[in-house]
Amino acid sequence: MSSTSPLSPRVDPTPRAVRPAVAATLAATLAATLTWGAASALAAHRSPQGWGEWKLAKPAPALDGRPAKLDVTPPTACAECHAQITEEWAATTHATAWINEVYQEDLAGRKKAESCHGCHIPAPLHKLESLDAKPQPRPKEGAEAWHFGVSCESCHTGPAGEMLGPTGAPTDAHATRQHPGFVGAGSNALCASCHKTTVGPVIGIAKDFLASEQVAAGASCVECHLAPLREVDDGAGGRRTVRSHELQSLRDPAFLAQGFELSARREGEVAAFTVRNRAGHRVPGLVGRVIEFRVRLLDGSGAELSQAKLEFDTSSHLPLGESASVEVGRGGAKLAVQGWRHDPRLDKPVLFLERELGL
Repeated sequence: MSSTSPLSPRVDPTPRAVRPAVAATLAATLAATLTWGAASALAAHRSPQGWGEWKLAKPAPALDGRPAKLDVTPPTACAECHAQITEEWAATTHATAWINEVYQEDLAGRKKAESCHGCHIPAPLHKLESLDAKPQPRPKEGAEAWHFGVSCESCHTGPAGEMLGPTGAPTDAHATRQHPGFVGAGSNALCASCHKTTVGPVIGIAKDFLASEQVAAGASCVECHLAPLREVDDGAGGRRTVRSHELQSLRDPAFLAQGFELSARREGEVAAFTVRNRAGHRVPGLVGRVIEFRVRLLDGSGAELSQAKLEFDTSSHLPLGESASVEVGRGGAKLAVQGWRHDPRLDKPVLFLERELGL
C-alpha cells in the first residue's frame, strides 16, 4: 500500500512552457519503441511485486549529446563471434561511458576526476577481491583500449581470464565458466558494483533496490533493464531467457513512463492527482535532473479549469514505492497529465508521458 513521501516535492501551479518541437520528436520515438515491443513475443513480463506488466521496447535515440552508436569496426575479439550483441551494446550509455563529450567536459572541471574512472572505464570487475570492492580503471593499452567505456571484458572476464556467462557453454574461442552473477537476482551484485556509488552528480540508486522487498521477492536489475528476446535450452534440461544488450533507461520515454503509477481522486469538490514510484529505486538519480508532472483540470467539454504540477529532484526525490499528491482545483471531469524529464545535459525538457485520468 502506498504511503505519502516524507520528502516534499516542489509544487507549483504554473508549469513551464511546453516545447512543441521536443514533443513531436518524442511522439515519433514512442511510436518506434512501441512497435519494437509489440514485435517481441517476450517483450512484456510481470514484476514480482505484482505491480503490473512491464513492456520493454527498443531504446529511444540518444538526445543527451552522446554518440547514437559506437563504431564497432576497431579490433575487438568479442565482435568476431558476438556481432549482434556487440552492436546492441554499442548503442548504450554504458558503451559510451568514457567518450561521451558531455561527460568529458564535466570531468575536466573536477578536482578528483580519477574517482570516476573506475566505473567509466572499468577493468574486469570479477577480478576484484569481491564485487563490493571499488572498481578500478583499466590501463590504456593500445589506441582502442578506452573506445568502449564499459566493455565486454568489464563484466564477463573472470579471475583467470575465462569468460563468465549464464551457462558456461564450451567453445574453442576461449575458456568459459558458468557464473551465478548472470542468472536472475544474482546479477544484482554486478550492476551494483558501480551503481551503488554516490560520486559527483551521480546518486547510488542501487542501494535502494538492494534494500527493497523486490530483491527479497527475486527481482533483478536485468529483468527491467534488459529486454527479453527469446527462450532457449539452458543445456541442463530447462529453459533460459536470452536478453537484448540494448539497455533500457529513463532516456527512453516509453520505459520511463512505466516507472510511475498515476491516479486521480476527488476529495469533496477538490480534484487531486497522485503519482507513485513503481520503479526499483528512487527517482531521479542524478543531481540536476528533474522529473516533472504537469496536471490540468478539465471540464466535460475539455476546457481547462486550473492547473498544478509536481517536481522531483535529488533534494526532494520520490522514494521507492512511495507516493506524492497535489490538489489541482475544484470541480472538473478529468485530469490531463504530462510527464517531463529535465536533464542538465539537454537543452530542452523531454516529454515522456501523456495521459488522461477520469475523476
